[in-house]
Order: sequence, then structure tokens, then C-alpha cells
Amino acid sequence: MQQQMFEQQPEENINIQEIIWKYLQHWKWILLFTFVFCGIAYLYLKGQPSIYKSTSTVLVKDEKNGSLGAELDIFSDLGLSKGNSNLHNEIEVFKSRDLVMKVVKKLELNTQLTQQNNTLSPDRYYYSDNAPFTFKFKDTTDEHYNITFALELTKVKEDKFLVHQTYNDNQSENNDLLGEFKYDQVFETLGGKVSISKTDFFNENHINSKFTYNFYSLSCATNKWKSSFEVNTVNKDASVLVLSATGLIKQANNDFINQLIIEHEENAISDKNEITKNTSAFIAERMDVIQDELSEVESINEKFKTDRKLVDVEKNAEMFLEQEGSIETIIIETNIQLSLAQYMVEYLDKYDDVNTLLPANLGFTDQNINTVTQEYNKLVMERNKLIEGSSQTNPLAIQIENQLNGLKKSVKRSLKNAQESMEMKMKELQRQSSKYKKRIADIPEFERRYREIQRQQQIKETLYLYLLQKREENEIAMASTIGNVKIIDIAYPLSSPVGPKKNIVFLAAFILGIAIPIAFIYLKDLLDNKIRSVEELEATDISVVADIPMDKSKETLVTKKGERTVISEAYRMLRTNMKFLLEKKDEGQLIYLSSTLPSEGKTFTSINLANSLALTDKKVVLVGLDLRAPKLSQYLNHEESLLGASNYLANPDITLESIIYQSNDDISFDYIFSGDIPPNPSEQLTRPRMVEFFEDLKQKYDYVIVDTSPMALVVDTVSILEHADLLLYVVKANFAHKKSLNIPLKILNEKKVKNIAFILNGSERKKVGYGYGNYGYGYGDTYESAERKKSRFSFLKKS
Repeated sequence: MQQQMFEQQPEENINIQEIIWKYLQHWKWILLFTFVFCGIAYLYLKGQPSIYKSTSTVLVKDEKNGSLGAELDIFSDLGLSKGNSNLHNEIEVFKSRDLVMKVVKKLELNTQLTQQNNTLSPDRYYYSDNAPFTFKFKDTTDEHYNITFALELTKVKEDKFLVHQTYNDNQSENNDLLGEFKYDQVFETLGGKVSISKTDFFNENHINSKFTYNFYSLSCATNKWKSSFEVNTVNKDASVLVLSATGLIKQANNDFINQLIIEHEENAISDKNEITKNTSAFIAERMDVIQDELSEVESINEKFKTDRKLVDVEKNAEMFLEQEGSIETIIIETNIQLSLAQYMVEYLDKYDDVNTLLPANLGFTDQNINTVTQEYNKLVMERNKLIEGSSQTNPLAIQIENQLNGLKKSVKRSLKNAQESMEMKMKELQRQSSKYKKRIADIPEFERRYREIQRQQQIKETLYLYLLQKREENEIAMASTIGNVKIIDIAYPLSSPVGPKKNIVFLAAFILGIAIPIAFIYLKDLLDNKIRSVEELEATDISVVADIPMDKSKETLVTKKGERTVISEAYRMLRTNMKFLLEKKDEGQLIYLSSTLPSEGKTFTSINLANSLALTDKKVVLVGLDLRAPKLSQYLNHEESLLGASNYLANPDITLESIIYQSNDDISFDYIFSGDIPPNPSEQLTRPRMVEFFEDLKQKYDYVIVDTSPMALVVDTVSILEHADLLLYVVKANFAHKKSLNIPLKILNEKKVKNIAFILNGSERKKVGYGYGNYGYGYGDTYESAERKKSRFSFLKKS
């Protein structure tokens, strides 16, 4: 059942044309706001400086062409893993705050010289290549880079200028006069001692101008440039980055990007050479030790040969010696691994800290040692970089230090395991060697001793040559180290400024110029609780019989004979529509006029309705029954003390004819005033003589128009509604509240009156036209003016 009721509800139709027309009626305001906002946008843009953008493209090299440690991997033949360069990592490195700060400090981008102009002209910003002045600081320290201040140069002359220093201190702005100085004269500022010199670009246009030299803190300037700098990829498949910077000066943007690339490359090369340098130092140290040991072995060998006069080996032992030689080769290789392990253990004991890098790629056959060593070196480099910008108490540095200690233990453990494994292997090799030695028992003891010396000498020589080769490879790799990126295009500015975006500003101004008045109109309508139009009355269940426009003539009677104004035609329309609501009767029709509140034009409407009906040769009487605040006598220019309806109801001796005032030349209807104001109006209206009063008038007149009291204040009118044939409820436009319609709706629902209809009074319609084609005319025209218009164009018909 509920669903059926919902389906039976009529759909609310939205009239788009009506909505558009509601706003187009205020086109003048919309046009004015649009012009105002566009003008403001024009003045705003006129005073804004242009913002330029510079871009550069670089190629990020792949793993074989520039990743960290790739070309430095001189021990790649030993199977060590290589580094990897990631495109997104390079983006983050370029955008790092530390890198931007280095560039800002090196190029002095924390300073800015500005020539201030008027409001309608943008300020002019200078760079080092065209500045009329140079500022040379004599004793600027790192502490000065934490201060932000400005120097204002005024009264600039050919030989001197006036300087003010502005800065913020404890959230208050200070402006100190430093004095008048000559060029190249040194004076004290918050940034240290400074002197100002003229350049070749100084000219007459700079005299008497105002200049501002801003000295920003390094942190503030870094934030500014970091926010204006972007790094993006060309596409997902290419290893090309686009670096862009926006700012007020083209050359400054170019220099910033180019220097950023240089600093990035220097950092990358420095990182790559860090391991190489440490490896070279380790190789040099071990070569010195091996060289001493080799000299010692050679001396022993020489002394041994001299003492024993050693000659050729016995030929009958050659076969056994060849078999033993193969084992000796393995023993030599094993001894090399043992020596490397021992050297590494000694190195770890000697440099027992977390700042020193471990030698890499020494040739261990145990890949676990190589992997742990490489991981250890990466963590050492990461920690050293971290504490450069902070301190060793940094939580991240402490965390990495704990990891390094664990890795160092792992390296030692791996070395110990390798030593034990190789020692066991040596025992097995020595056992096999002893087996062959027994077979050559006929070789003299001095010959065996000589072979041992030769073996020691060969081990030392082989190790020395190996380290010598690696040292040369290491030096070559260090000399040929290149960065991670390759410049494709150096920084260049775009042909046109990127800001301010004039099209967007004007579009925003245009939209605001239209949106603000529309929003105001919408909000006004949304908050409006007054009745403005006939449509609002038609939305109820009560008919609307007339739309009376606002009368600006201030005349009481606007329905005179022969009158053809808008308001007179509206009353004729009221007269016609009203007849459709009345039933045909032999006696006269009793018509009430009431309203919710006073001042809604109830009496004015009653007078003109009565006169309009009388002009149709009908007998009409207008009765004033507002016994509390009568207005009829004032409108008709009569004294208030005249006898009227209240006197007739209170005094049986007063006859009806004695209170009726006849029509005259101006007024075509008879009328009865309210009379004296009684102390009990409601009781007066409910007396039996009230019925007799109405019956007599209906017998005498065709229409009895009754001007009653407002319904929201008193119950006078409600008490006599049963006698009315029609209640015309006057609603004043732009005055009556929408809630006031609840009263007539309640009367209709409770069926207290036979018929009820609305009259909208005082509407502000400009023109209501009707007719067909060229023969139509508006209510704003009189019949005479319409005829004149018709005759004015009558020649068109003849032609």
C-alpha cells in the first residue's frame, strides 16, 4: 500500500529555462562582477614577475657502464658479486637535501638582489651576470649561514647609498639603520663584514631606486630550491632522467642544474674510489712484508748453496720427483690461501674499529668470505656518509655499527674455518708427499733441504707477483673511474615563462565573476522566506485569481474609467477570474477580502476591485469591517468619526440607509465605513443583526465587497466566514512570509468558507505581454499607445 502511494506521487519537473531565466534577470550584476574580477586579475598579473623553467636530460648508465663498483671490480675473475645502479635510486640521490645544499652554498644561491618597482610593475631580479652591485663578505662563517636577513639600499647615488638591515627576532620584525656608506666601504652586518661595489651594469636607471639584498639561511634556501627542483623519468622503458628547476632567473636555474649534475658525479666517483683506495693501501702493506720475507728466503738459499756447493739433482730420482712435484703445486696453492687468511686475521686484529674498510677481492676460494667482506664494506661506507652529516651517536649509525660488529665476527669465523680446512688439507698433502719422499731415500739430505728452501722462495715470489699485478690493476681502475650518469642535454631555459599562468588566472577570475553573483542569488533564494511570485501561490491547493503589480503612482483609485495601465488591467483580470469562482444566485454575492498581516494592500485592493466591478454597470457596495484598525475612511478621504457598520450593529435605531454613502464622479460604488471602534469587536460581529446586515445588502446590491481585519492577529474575520460566498486572500509580494500561507490553507482544509482564492499584490513584474504576432501588446502599454504603434507601422501592410 505504501509503495502504491509512493508511485502515485507526481514527479517534480525541473524547468531548466525557468532556472536560467531566474539568473539571467540579474545579468547586469553578473557582467559587473565579471569585469571587476577580470580587472583585478589583470592588475594582479601586471605586478607579478615571470617564472621560468630550465631542463636538462641525463642518461643513467647500466650495470656495466657506471654502477657503483662495476668498473672498479678488478677482482671479477675471482667471482665476487657486482654492484647495481637503480634508476629510482639515482632520482632520490639527485633530490637529496645534502646534494642541493652543496650546490646552493657553492653558487651562493642563498642570496638575491632585487630592484623594487611600483605595484603595477613587477620587481626586477638580478643574478651575478647582470647585477649592478656585487656584495663581498669578508669573514662569513658557518654560523652566518644560519641567519636570514635583508639589506635595503635606498637613496642610491653615484658615490654612496643608505643601508637599512631588516631581520626577525623573537617573532618581531626589526629594521635598523646601518648608515650611509660609499662603494667598496666595509661595514658590519648579521652575515659578517661586507662591502658593496658597482659593476659595469650600473647605470642611471639605478640611481634613486630601492634595492633589497636578501641573505637567506642555508637551510631556508635549500628548502626553496629543493621544492622548485624536479626529477622525472622520460618513460618507464628508458633510463633517461629529466631534471627541471623553476625560478625567477633563467641563468640561475641553468647553473643550479648543471652544478647539481657535477656534484652528483663527484660524489659517485668518490664513492667508487673509496674501496679502491683502501685495497691499494692493503696491497702495499702486504707487499712490503712479503718482500722482506722473500729477501730472507733468498739469503738462506744463497748461503745454503754456498755452504754445500750444490750442483744438479740425481737423474735416477727424476721420476719420483715429478710425481712429488704435482703434489707440491697443490701445497703451494694451499699455502697461499693460508697466508691470505693469516694476513686478513692480522689486519682485522690491527684495525679493530668500524671505520676501516676491509681488503676486497684477495682471491679467497671461499666465496662466503668474499660475500661477507663486500657486505661489510658497504655498511662501513653507509655509516661514514651518515655520520658526516650528523654524529656517531646517530641511532642509525649505532644500528649499522652493531651490524658491522656482527659481520666482523662472521668474517673472523669464516677465516678460522678456512684455516682449519686448509690445515687439514695440508696434513693430507704432506702425508702423500712423505710417501714419495721415502721412495727417493737415495737423494742426499742436503738436496731435500734445498728443495724446501726453493719451495719457500717460490711461494713468496708467486704471492709477491700476484699482489704486484693486482696493485697495477687497481691503480688503472682508479684512474679510469667515471660517474653514474651521462649528460645528454645541458640545462637550457624554456622559450616562454611557466608562470604566472595567465590563462588560468583569467579563467578563474571569469568563473568567479559569474559564480559569485549566481551563488549569492542562489543563497538569497535559499534563505528567502518571503513570497515573491505567483508560482509560489500556485504550488498550493488554492487558486490564484490575480497578480496585481506594484503601484508607483501612489493613487488610491487606479481603476478609473478609461484607464489602460498595467495595474488597471490586472484588476480587470481579477474581476473576470473572480466570476468563475462564484455561483449564480438571484441575490448579491458576498465577497470578503482579508490578509495575514496589516499593510498587505487589503483595503487598497478592496477599493479598486469594487470600482472595477461597478464599471461593468453592477451595483456594488464596499463595507469596511476592520473594526480594530479601519483604513477605508483614510483611503476615501473621509473623517473617521462618521457612522458605520459598528454603529449599525450596536444601535438598533440606526438604519442601513443612514450609513451607506453613495457613489460620486470619481467613485462608482457605494461604501460603508467601519464606524466607531468598539471595545468588543468580536462580539459585535457575532450579533444576530450581522446576518440581517448582510442579507439586506445582498438584496440591495449585486456585489458586497467586505474589507475585513487581518487573520493572523484577531479572530474577527474567522467568526463571520460562514456568510461569505468567496474569500479573496491578499498576499503582498516580497512582504508576506511563506508560513503565512498556513492560515488560508487551514481555512480551506477545515471548510470554513465556500470558496477561497489568492490575490498576489505588489509584484515586481516588469512587463506581461499577450497577443498574437505584431498585433499583441503588453500591459505596460495603454490602448492608445498600442493604437499609435499600430498606425506607425501601418504602411508596411499597404506595401
